[in-house]
Amino acid sequence: MSDNKLFSSASRTPAEHAEPCPKCGAQLRMRHMGKHSFWGCEAYPNCDYTRSVHEQSDFEPQALPGQYCPECQSDLLLKKGRYGFFVGCSGFPTCHYMLDPNAPAEAQAPLCPDCKKGTLVLRTSRYGKSFYGCDAYPRCRYSVNEPPVAETCPKCQWGILVEYRQSGRLTLRCPQKECGYRSEPL
Repeated sequence: MSDNKLFSSASRTPAEHAEPCPKCGAQLRMRHMGKHSFWGCEAYPNCDYTRSVHEQSDFEPQALPGQYCPECQSDLLLKKGRYGFFVGCSGFPTCHYMLDPNAPAEAQAPLCPDCKKGTLVLRTSRYGKSFYGCDAYPRCRYSVNEPPVAETCPKCQWGILVEYRQSGRLTLRCPQKECGYRSEPL
């Protein structure tokens, strides 16, 4: 007896999709390849239709009037990616300019002490954890977990200090492990 006869449409398993395949009309089933899952047609290999398990967004990129890319002078667009909204160049893939709309103004962001070209901006990892990384990534991979302060370390002359809480009070410390500088609680 086949699996299709065991389950009626009323008691559908999570591995079956309610829609038929748009290519051939057969049932869609959950398929797995390595760590990835997707909806695939059960008529495979005769039909090779697949669809992502994750819902696709209906969001269309929107033009930002009067905003132009500083690198190629094309229009800037508000786009939605896998990590949320961002502002990107309409000239993609020729131009790779991106701007995070949640990033602080560059005047407030401290200069990266490693490359001395970029600034440290608030970022979010794919797991949702916040950190401060150089905006010259991937050329510079410097990052810190605590909020950076644009003050030079008096002990090792490193370009920034970071804020952290010690016994409930705000304190500054050097992010260089070998330095070990800590200020008095503020």
